[in-house]
Amino acid sequence: MHLNSAVLSPSIVTCALLVCANVASVAIADVRLDPVFRDHAVLQRGREVAVRGRAMPGEKVSVSFGVMKAEGVAGADGRFLVLLPAMEAALEPRELIVSTASGEARVGDVLVGEVWICSGQSNMEWSVDASDDAPRARQMASKLPIRSFKAPHVTANRPSETVAGEWRVATPETVGSFTAIGWWFGVDLARAFDLRVPIGLVDISWGGTRIEPWIPLDVMAKSDFKSTADELSAQIAAFEATAPDARELAAAQELVRYNAARMEYWKKAFAGEIGAKENWSMPAPESGFPAGWGKAILPAFFPAVDRSIERFDGFVWFTREFEVPTAMASKACTIWLPPIDDCDRVSIDGVEIGSTIGDWNTPRGYEIPLGLTSGTHRITIAVLDMQGEGGIAPGAMRLGLAGSNEEISLAGEWLWRKGGGVPRLPVPSRRDVTKAPGTEPHEPAAIYNAMMAPCIAYPARGVLWYQGESNAGEPVKYAKLLPLLIQSWREKSDNPELAWGVVQLAGFMPFIESEPAQGAWALLRQAQLDGVKAAGNAGLASAIDLGDAADIHPRRKREVADRLAAWARNTVYGEKSVAWEGPELAAASRENGSMVRLRLTHADGLRATSGEPGGFALAGADGKFVWAKATIMDSGRDGIVLTAPGIAEPVEVVYAWQNNPERANIVNGAGIPMLPIRMKLQP
Repeated sequence: MHLNSAVLSPSIVTCALLVCANVASVAIADVRLDPVFRDHAVLQRGREVAVRGRAMPGEKVSVSFGVMKAEGVAGADGRFLVLLPAMEAALEPRELIVSTASGEARVGDVLVGEVWICSGQSNMEWSVDASDDAPRARQMASKLPIRSFKAPHVTANRPSETVAGEWRVATPETVGSFTAIGWWFGVDLARAFDLRVPIGLVDISWGGTRIEPWIPLDVMAKSDFKSTADELSAQIAAFEATAPDARELAAAQELVRYNAARMEYWKKAFAGEIGAKENWSMPAPESGFPAGWGKAILPAFFPAVDRSIERFDGFVWFTREFEVPTAMASKACTIWLPPIDDCDRVSIDGVEIGSTIGDWNTPRGYEIPLGLTSGTHRITIAVLDMQGEGGIAPGAMRLGLAGSNEEISLAGEWLWRKGGGVPRLPVPSRRDVTKAPGTEPHEPAAIYNAMMAPCIAYPARGVLWYQGESNAGEPVKYAKLLPLLIQSWREKSDNPELAWGVVQLAGFMPFIESEPAQGAWALLRQAQLDGVKAAGNAGLASAIDLGDAADIHPRRKREVADRLAAWARNTVYGEKSVAWEGPELAAASRENGSMVRLRLTHADGLRATSGEPGGFALAGADGKFVWAKATIMDSGRDGIVLTAPGIAEPVEVVYAWQNNPERANIVNGAGIPMLPIRMKLQP
């Protein structure tokens, strides 16, 4: 069954945004359109389109789009808003013309169709070219009426009026840079509408970001997070009230304080570190060198160095020799290194030349003002990983002369040795007091202000949201922040019906057989589910079975998009025959002492994708979970029965409650995975 491509009722048409930043393709005098209105744009069908921009104060503003015409007047500040009436979908390109007595702006090749915002962190930003099925996407790109807008990464501590960017028409040459999830979602919708409705994808995403920067500060100030918002507002006000020369003095004082704190940190950290005690910066035979050292090809993260340090948090030392030719001797130079996760201290010939603490995302550059003498030198990098995966990210490792192209490559074979664990010390941090508060990508509202605020008033059908990895470990907080985000965008877009499709985090990190019930990502997935239910008019698409243990960016984006599209087709567009919900726990009860029965919704055709049903565990009164044997009763109509060896009276049940639940293999007849479970059992 295909969807009707006629205009839907405005009551179910949603709101929101679109992007871009400069003026329209042709602009004369002082007429400027808001960033969304650029060549190749897609306008949302079935809802009034607010054409916004700036003109001379008090000027009459005329807008025409094909046969549609509307008028308005610019306010005292020059801002204008002219409403075009709701329109049907149209594949025929038209020109949008905005005219005043003092000038004119034109936007060409504009279509009318369905607009969706694609937002979140890196898994939403992940491109078609970096994902599975890229050749297929290029092959079909020119046959589908899909267009995409990409906003750049920018921040601000107050709402902006413009943001840069441009629309791109899908072609074999352009589609590779589209958001992969957005693209395949658009493919599904375009096909459902028999290719008669253009699809506009507004890609406003930023890898590695938390959820707080996407939420408007004034909305946060009216929530449970009022203290956070008020504190930042006070910092912004204090900064703006401080004279520039006072800021420069404060910056100098902050640098002195931080350098002292950094030196003290390394002094204390190395006091108990074996690599420092045995002077591994200049290893000698009596310290087990080189027999006690392994070989590694750098740059590399710890798992690629050796499987024994795959999950190690602490010091790993790397060392090698290199030659400085006479032509480069005694000249100012810099050691350039890729980002290092999380900290590093670099020495040459046993003398420290630079260090970084707690910054896993920034390339290193350590200057040597007097240069190095000609001949052989030894460089040593003490890498300190504090949590998660550690090591040296891909990128150039080199020594380069200042103001010259001459350089020495430091990549290749090194020697390595495992040191001690993470020091139990507070990590010093440095604040750039010359930079306005609220402009760091992790700060509340910083991304919303710069990337979303300029676009939020533009009508869109809904939002696709894939984010949460950067908030893992904060499930209680996230369960409140997600519905707050959804509420805030609905409020700012003046569209309380804005639909939200949320991706539940994919499996990641090594599967651990001995830990059937973990926290971390399992708890964040539950927070996502709770947040979606609290927000209303939202759906959760599970990606739990589409992950990659070794990569936080799984390549199977098409399947994620298919699940989001199924949700949208069913709930937003009314195609009720399309299944989108996975099996979900309705009730759990203990029967006959040691047996547990799970009752599920959306469980028709319940089955295991391969082998025996897995991923379940039970715990007794001691709280220790044991993997359970699961039996699917009559294709799921009578639920799932669980028993576990040694658990005579189960008190708690889990399913897929791990960072990477490889054993979890339950789907319904539509192939949609069962949602994770953790539930206490009634006596």
